[in-house]
Amino acid sequence: MSKILTSGCGITFPGERPTWVNVCNICSLDITDMSGPAISNTLILNQLIVELYNRDYTHVICQLTAKRKLDVELNEHNKKLMLNDSLRNFAYKDYWPSSISAEHEAKKSFYQYLYSPKIEEEDTLLKLLQLQSLCREKQTKLFIIQGYDMEWKNKLIDQVEFDKQFVIQNDYKQSDLYQYHDFSNENTVPNKLYQIELTKYINKNFLKLDDLHTKLERFDA
Repeated sequence: MSKILTSGCGITFPGERPTWVNVCNICSLDITDMSGPAISNTLILNQLIVELYNRDYTHVICQLTAKRKLDVELNEHNKKLMLNDSLRNFAYKDYWPSSISAEHEAKKSFYQYLYSPKIEEEDTLLKLLQLQSLCREKQTKLFIIQGYDMEWKNKLIDQVEFDKQFVIQNDYKQSDLYQYHDFSNENTVPNKLYQIELTKYINKNFLKLDDLHTKLERFDA
């Protein structure tokens, strides 16, 4: 019996917009989803690693998000910043997934004076290597998929095993289904028609579940 653990950003998060996780749930898969809207790779990877130390799974799917995201732990001082944000005015668990919204001076100052692309990429890669090592130790199958083009520069990327050519957003924009995209509120989450195709891609290249394949064929019908 397959027991699947997932994490990712809004591309995976089964919230306001349906995602491939919703498709898996409709198909009755045993899936534990830890994704969140607009969250960073730090939070995506930390949640997977901590969960794997506590529980066993047969499959892990890690959907990487874009760089330059900043998850802020909420407190009495920064909660007003979150509530006044025109785009990211919501919380995920105890975090403010502030992401690309940069209208506050605190965010502008962080990216102008403190943000380091080199450190962020190295941190992401080290967490990926830790996740990969942990999955091997626990004999858990791991599938890493890029939501956005990462433009890796650090050579550590060669030690992380996944298809570095496939990027969900690039594939989506090149598909015929992109013409039905919902552009409201700066949305970048692929539409539900593409999410079905993405589920097929994940099953074909990773899960390889015959029962899921049969059920997905019914979506086409």
